[in-house]
Amino acid sequence: MDDFTITAHTGAFDTPDNSMESLEAAILNEVAVFEVDVRMRPNGTVVMGHDLITTNTDGVELSTVFSRVKQTNIMLNLDIKEVRVLAPLYELICEYDMKDTVFFTGIESFQVNKVKENCPDIAYYLNYKPSRIKIFSDDYQQKIIELMEETGAVGINCNHVYASRTLSNTLHNNGYKLSVWTVDKHYQMTRALINKPDNITT
Repeated sequence: MDDFTITAHTGAFDTPDNSMESLEAAILNEVAVFEVDVRMRPNGTVVMGHDLITTNTDGVELSTVFSRVKQTNIMLNLDIKEVRVLAPLYELICEYDMKDTVFFTGIESFQVNKVKENCPDIAYYLNYKPSRIKIFSDDYQQKIIELMEETGAVGINCNHVYASRTLSNTLHNNGYKLSVWTVDKHYQMTRALINKPDNITT
């Protein structure tokens, strides 16, 4: 299969999640895309972090991450854990001139307007849980395409167990993409490739 990207999940290569060690491992292994979870400290500083940040010292500042990534050809998959990060995150993206280097995941349908308001020209996938049964229905396929049109997302980001070749074809035939997560086992990777996604997080 050609023309798809692999996103190295934060913590890949047996490194701590959301750490500079994890980023350096990704760079060393020449990955195309690296995923980080995005949170905010109480003082407004945007940082890497999966769980809620409750102090002004936890989490690696995203400015440090951006500064390092600017020295590479890696793209960043920014998994948005709370929409309050969007405005200050966009300022950082503009400051480091990284609009073409980042894209968002973790965006739910009810959060789309916040993304449009705060990050108007940043690509994002829509988190969605497609039905592996309903997907064979023309009406359901049309519903998915209408959802893409309404939200402005570049595609769907879903757990690999909900992906299918029919979903992939439906999206691709209408100019949208499929991203799947988190594919860690060999048999899962084989199945994921059969579904022809545009991005695999592993």
